[in-house]
Amino acid sequence: MTELTTKPLRILFAPHEIGGQMQLMVEELRRRGHFATAASYTQEWFGHVNDVNLNLNMLKNNYQKHARTIPFTIWAAQNYDIFHFFWGESLFGFGPFMHIDLPILKNMGKKIFVHFRGLDVIDLKYFDYLRSKTAGDDIDEPPISRPEQLKSLAKWRKYADRMLISEPDLFRVVPEAELVQQAVGLDYWQSSGKPPRSTRDGIIRIAHAPSMRRKKGTEFVVKSVAELKEMGYPVELVLIEKVPYNEVKDLYEMCDIGVDQVLYGWDGKTSIELMALGKPVVCYINPEWLHFRPELPVQYGYPIQLTRTLARLVADADLRNKLGSQGIAYVKKNHDVRVVIDQCLKLYQSAE
Repeated sequence: MTELTTKPLRILFAPHEIGGQMQLMVEELRRRGHFATAASYTQEWFGHVNDVNLNLNMLKNNYQKHARTIPFTIWAAQNYDIFHFFWGESLFGFGPFMHIDLPILKNMGKKIFVHFRGLDVIDLKYFDYLRSKTAGDDIDEPPISRPEQLKSLAKWRKYADRMLISEPDLFRVVPEAELVQQAVGLDYWQSSGKPPRSTRDGIIRIAHAPSMRRKKGTEFVVKSVAELKEMGYPVELVLIEKVPYNEVKDLYEMCDIGVDQVLYGWDGKTSIELMALGKPVVCYINPEWLHFRPELPVQYGYPIQLTRTLARLVADADLRNKLGSQGIAYVKKNHDVRVVIDQCLKLYQSAE
């Protein structure tokens, strides 16, 4: 990779870790000589560890939380020039005083970036609507975002130098954003060469790793695998839930096919990791957004066609191998952390 700046930058990623993304990105920035730190306010159970963790979820009341976040905000403002915020939250603010640190940072000449990831701008109830609609219920479409999410977004529009999104479906809410997709560390996410278990027993295993079942449409995945069994296909669903991140790779590798989400229109981190390992992936991709990544080698996974799609993959080992090879190439091109950081550095510099 070609370094995009010769001046070391001082960058803080905060305040919420999402699947190890913040730490992965700062470690790549440090590898390039920049002063970068990942600071999380809460500890996620998956086992990802950040440079700094305030563990606010362990405190009993807001007074204790403010006693940690106020000094941290002051320290961060003194030590960093670029702030890359995850999950639509800034360093300090609550209730009617949401994001009160942003105008202060702006007046200090700091560069502000916010990286929306999904549920920070989309109401979880919207996914409930998608599930009900897909199941055939006659239901009115609710607002895609909650009022407080729109209020937060208005503050970001006022103070952020750039707004970023991790997947193109979020353009519905933040149409002016830049697409900076999820990163993956290919030094770790590459196949060990170990064959899937199907080479021993002939059972095709289908991996599904929902971080939240109601968001991913897990009931439709379960239903489709049950239908395949009734049709006589030798399949087994491997549900990967509440598993520490350092155990997930081995579970993926023993499987033949991966299914990500089947409702909301784009692939997530699960798809990226599975593709990096050479596994064919099934996921619902909204055709409206496909022009952003026309080479995306993901098989169509909307519930009405899910059983048919899976049946084709189960029956065709050559197709699985072809899609696996295409997936590895796609991830290297679009999701390698080095590629993502190249893009981030260009954005940081464009805001100067």
